[in-house]
Amino acid sequence: MRPWAEFEDVITPHLNHLRTYCFYLTASHWEAEDLRQETLLRAFKHYRSKGDVQYPRSLLYKIARNVYIDAYRRRRGIMVPIDEAGEQSYCDENYASVRGLLEWVTEHLSEREVEMLLLAEVFRYSYQDIADELDCTVPAVKMVLHRSKQALRKRGAQHKATGELISLKPQLKPPMRMPRRSFVVDRWTRAVMNYESR
Repeated sequence: MRPWAEFEDVITPHLNHLRTYCFYLTASHWEAEDLRQETLLRAFKHYRSKGDVQYPRSLLYKIARNVYIDAYRRRRGIMVPIDEAGEQSYCDENYASVRGLLEWVTEHLSEREVEMLLLAEVFRYSYQDIADELDCTVPAVKMVLHRSKQALRKRGAQHKATGELISLKPQLKPPMRMPRRSFVVDRWTRAVMNYESR
């Protein structure tokens, strides 16, 4: 059997998951398809050099994430004309509310907690898929989601009781650094807006 056929047998069950994950990263069907193709090429090179793939979905997710990060670093200095920016699909009346909610969530949860919560509640990933994606166990995912929801309920109840939009009390853990938090909020806002518009 040819190497490509063996590789195809191993990878085929995971192609739909990879397509969804690439769309989650890029928030664009065109970019997601390019990312998926590049990921498959790199995965095949890995398969050719190693001869075996133990955890194909985890490998595909890791390669896709690394390819996306490399592409982001290459193009982050590119300026987009304002007319073109205004045509982006996430520029609508719901953008402010989605972004505001995500900013509030990132103030009260760690980046990993935000990622798990959104993958589970918005994108409907299974616990196993989240565990595979974030290299942890299913019980760890359940525990983090439970604690995150409890923390948000507690913060929400405090805000409702005081009538304040932002808590002035010191938090137990410091929030993410501002540039990093801003990137996380931007990425998740685009992903949620594009997912909702499908």
